[in-house]
Amino acid sequence: MILVSRIVFAVACLGVASAQLKVADDKVVKYPSYVPVKRGAFIIELESGNTSPSTAAYAASFNSINNVRVSSQFNSLFRGLAVSTGNNISAAQLASVQGVKRVWPVRYHTLPYRMSATNITYPYLHTQTGVSRALQELQLNGTGIKVGIVDTGVDYTHPELGNCWKTAGCPWQYGADFIGDKFDWSAPNPIVSPNPTPMDCDGHGTHVSGILSGQGPTVYGVAPGATYGMYRVFSCPFNGSVASTDDIILRGIEAAYQDGHDIISLSLGGGSWPEDPISAACSELVKKGVVVVAANGNEGSNGLYTAGTPAVGHGVIAVGSIDNWNITGAVAEFTTPQSNLTVLLSSPGSDKYPFIFETDVPVVAPTDKNGTALGCTGYDASLVGKVAVIQRGVCSFTQKATAAQSAGAIGVIIYNNVPGIVNPSIGVSVTIPVVAIAQEGAQTLVADISKGPSTVKAPSKLTGTFPAFTGGKMSPFSSFGPSPELAIEPLLSAPGGNIWSTYPQKLGSYASLSGTSMATPYVSGTVALLKQARPQLGVKEIRSLLANSAKPLQDVATGQMIHPYWSGAGLVNVYDAIKSRAMISPPELSINETTWGPVPGFNQLQSLGSVRWAQRNVTIANTDSSKGMDVWLDSSVADSLSMYLANGEISDVPRTWPASPASVSSDTLPLVAVADSHLHVAAGQSKNITVLVVAPPGLKESEKWFYGGYLNFTLKWDQELVTSSLIVPYAGYNGDFRAADVLSTPDSGLPALTDSNQVAIADVSKLVVSANNTALILYRLDVPSRIVSATLVDTSNNTIGYLPYGYYEYNPRNLPYGDNPLSGATISNVVFTDKEAAHPIKVTAGKYYVHLAALRPLGDANNSKDYQTWDSDQFSIA
Repeated sequence: MILVSRIVFAVACLGVASAQLKVADDKVVKYPSYVPVKRGAFIIELESGNTSPSTAAYAASFNSINNVRVSSQFNSLFRGLAVSTGNNISAAQLASVQGVKRVWPVRYHTLPYRMSATNITYPYLHTQTGVSRALQELQLNGTGIKVGIVDTGVDYTHPELGNCWKTAGCPWQYGADFIGDKFDWSAPNPIVSPNPTPMDCDGHGTHVSGILSGQGPTVYGVAPGATYGMYRVFSCPFNGSVASTDDIILRGIEAAYQDGHDIISLSLGGGSWPEDPISAACSELVKKGVVVVAANGNEGSNGLYTAGTPAVGHGVIAVGSIDNWNITGAVAEFTTPQSNLTVLLSSPGSDKYPFIFETDVPVVAPTDKNGTALGCTGYDASLVGKVAVIQRGVCSFTQKATAAQSAGAIGVIIYNNVPGIVNPSIGVSVTIPVVAIAQEGAQTLVADISKGPSTVKAPSKLTGTFPAFTGGKMSPFSSFGPSPELAIEPLLSAPGGNIWSTYPQKLGSYASLSGTSMATPYVSGTVALLKQARPQLGVKEIRSLLANSAKPLQDVATGQMIHPYWSGAGLVNVYDAIKSRAMISPPELSINETTWGPVPGFNQLQSLGSVRWAQRNVTIANTDSSKGMDVWLDSSVADSLSMYLANGEISDVPRTWPASPASVSSDTLPLVAVADSHLHVAAGQSKNITVLVVAPPGLKESEKWFYGGYLNFTLKWDQELVTSSLIVPYAGYNGDFRAADVLSTPDSGLPALTDSNQVAIADVSKLVVSANNTALILYRLDVPSRIVSATLVDTSNNTIGYLPYGYYEYNPRNLPYGDNPLSGATISNVVFTDKEAAHPIKVTAGKYYVHLAALRPLGDANNSKDYQTWDSDQFSIA
């Protein structure tokens, strides 16, 4: 009772203890300004300990204060509260309360995924991943395993998802709605009004559910016999976005844990640090024995360091995406003077206007007013009653379709100008059906149509199956690792590009979507099969077996393997994981600490002289209780990756080395050495193996390469002839990672002082800042940084305070195609004495400069030597 009284007293005095607030300020996480946060909403983590008051006691005390309302209590994953406050209550005041460990602003989350241009048949998909053999040969289906899905909900009335909710024999025995249908994140105060059941109004969760639990005959899930729970935490679509907040997602995750699920599947993400609240909660789940599977992210076009949370959480299985192999989708049948052709169609540009022609209609390949096949300048000839076949390029899909529509066309087919097929996106002005076809074979089709009268028909239920153009390759959208701490992300990959699965019946019953969101439930399903087959396995063993048994992918362009920072260990193979009689741990080697100098103890490496090297240990266990096992160890090399081109400019897509198989030389590749490449492990025993990895000495450290590869273990058991293989990916930085710069290279022209319109100031010494004439400091983070600060310093080197927007924590890398291509702070005649920017002071007129400091990787926040710094030229403040 005394302790509770202390809480009440501390909370009641929120507005008084100003000295205490400076200490409390360090407990408040300050996200970058481009991270969307809910105004006045916070997550409070409480200290743990036997003498600490209960979470309920803290909640009651906070609720007793004006302008503070507790919306949620968390007890299972961490001790904490979600609160909303009035304008007169700051995060630092909340953090000043005795027993508060940390305060996070509540972030908004949106759910990125994409409609696919094509669909994929399931039998071949499951063949490539070992799922077919697990289902058919081993008679596994996930029975007895509980899987919790945290997503947008599920259309549980779908005939291929059971058409039931929490009835006897129903696959859906658990779950709830935590958000409802009225949540609009663009509103000042989004309404949270949960429904009685987690019915899906978006489609994402239903699609994910089919990948896991589909009963057939159209969609065959990976684990159709498992028991499921759906925890709806995302809104219906509003203004083009499906959204949620940290606290709502945490409520869903905690409920899934409390319902006793063996596996929690999270096809969501945002942020990039393992310390964020959702990542931290998932890391705690792993400690409690729950397998957490999460999407690595869909930011592949932005290159390295794009793995998201909670995928980067410690012990979480992060999943990358691979495009599928066989394409099944709607087709069109062409009849020309030369041939009869059946061609695969994309999804329609608009759901309102499906490309359906039950009988033959005329089809032409017209030339526009400029005499090209592009259709950008309109047509002199009439297209009335005809379908127009048009080349992609120069102008938008909408412009092409509008021009054809104006000429009287009744439909448009756009053929790609690069390999593969795309999904056309058209504006509301287009009221005729529009689809796309692949570049492959399109020129032949156009030539045949041009030879005389031709027709096309596309009956509503006509489909065809074709080899995929990119089957078995990494999906271009799949995010790259590493984590900010240089951990390998993802752990492995699974089919996620062009997945045909269930969809809410009101939205069409089936759809083809792409994303690591689709690969994640696939891996969650494989975990269910593995746990059913080997129920004694813990989280660490499951992670190791899945990674050890995965199949690395080859980069045909370079002759090397795909880097683990993109594919992880490779394509999941659950059958091999189930049947494996050996296990290697850890499942990956993340090399974030290296040594420069001669390699000790390895005579074969002495000729290299001084090199950058790291020593790691792996343990290989023979889980066969009756037979000994011979082990042979070698390695294969992956592409090296850099964020920079040879001229020093940043590259959106990682630059690879070697550029081609012909350009490789041995000193530009990493080297792996072991003391003994052949050993014997007795039945039921294990052995430690010391592995030495040498960074590529022939690659310039100034070019900031990330190297990697795979340890390959060939295994043979006594009295057996057949061998099997397991792998362990490794990856590291070609340099001293702790000394790596986090700010962009000097030739980028950043950091820089600019005017308020972001125009660079040519002569900073002539800059005069005032209340009416502000300036900016702009900078670019090429590497995530735990802390970035921008302060105003006088000519005597005294720090005056933080610039507006001048202090942030847990900063991701600035992404060229993201919402944050640059970061910055405002220079005015006001600075702040606290990191939270709650206490402003007016700056005395005089000369000043800006001091920018960014914490290097793995750095100590309290050690000034661990920061990369930059100082501007002096300027005046009036």
